[in-house]
Amino acid sequence: MRHVLVLIAAAAMLGASLVNFGAQTRAAVAQDLFAPTGRAGWAAQEKEKATAACKLLAFYSLKADQLKEKQDQQLKDQEAAGRFGPWGPDLVQAAQKYGQDPAALYRVMICESKGAPDADNGVCKGLFQFNPSTWAGTPYAGQSIFDGRAQIMAAAWMFSQGRKDEWTCQ
Repeated sequence: MRHVLVLIAAAAMLGASLVNFGAQTRAAVAQDLFAPTGRAGWAAQEKEKATAACKLLAFYSLKADQLKEKQDQQLKDQEAAGRFGPWGPDLVQAAQKYGQDPAALYRVMICESKGAPDADNGVCKGLFQFNPSTWAGTPYAGQSIFDGRAQIMAAAWMFSQGRKDEWTCQ
């Protein structure tokens, strides 16, 4: 039993420390450390315990990968916010989805509304100052014209349709 506890503790520590290694490297380390050594007398029960430790290592390794992905996304969001303000992550996501330049979207947004989603000049509304009839022709027309994220997505979509010249701000 003590061997199993040692293996489980090692798996937990190793799983946490293998965040930066690829899946193949983790698998090789796990196989080297936890696979049966082939020594005579190893009981089937001990092999099952070693297999359970390997599964535990795989579980912690997966959790470490998920944590790293989440941390990477948070870092990207922070960088985007640092570059494009609070709408940065949405601008980057929309630009990626529609193959556009987030800086170009940002310039238009700041020129049109100074980044205020509730901007209203009496006719045009929102971050990108959409005319309601133009807004109605976008894939985001089902959302509020004052929804900042929807405005960003709609503007990126319009840019991708060759309609960026509809804004006087460039």
